[in-house]
Amino acid sequence: MADKDMEKKADALLDEEEQGEMNEEETKEEKPMDDPIEQLRKLCKGKMKLMVPFRAHSQDVNEIAFDFCALTGAEMMDALDEVPVNNIFAITNAQAMALFAAAAEKCAPFVEDGGKLTRLFDAKDIKNRLSGADFTAAMRMAKLFYNASGQAGSNNISKD
Repeated sequence: MADKDMEKKADALLDEEEQGEMNEEETKEEKPMDDPIEQLRKLCKGKMKLMVPFRAHSQDVNEIAFDFCALTGAEMMDALDEVPVNNIFAITNAQAMALFAAAAEKCAPFVEDGGKLTRLFDAKDIKNRLSGADFTAAMRMAKLFYNASGQAGSNNISKD
């Protein structure tokens, strides 16, 4: 469900970019457009309810929070470089899963384990324990983020 909402929001974001410039009258009548990074933050943060929960630290994990915009460039690079590829314009399914796992690990709640605080689950848990259906939804969200952020960022590049 969150996947479909995220896809609709990504489509809306991309449609706004493709519309180009409007004339002054249309711009004055409409509500001002949000900053692209704010749109990405709204689009790429949330919780995914798992169709098939998994166990970690003796607890059932029924949902996974994620925030792609919380990742640093270095964290994204590390996640994407886990899986070598030859295409710089698209990410593979494995790269998308690594990206989702990194975004979800940052949002994982802390639990006490042997007297010290640790994350309830980490990226490795997510990649190894998600069911096929949950994996597919997570992978699609990561690809949507990657494509939408790339297109939004391309608007900030000039030829000057």
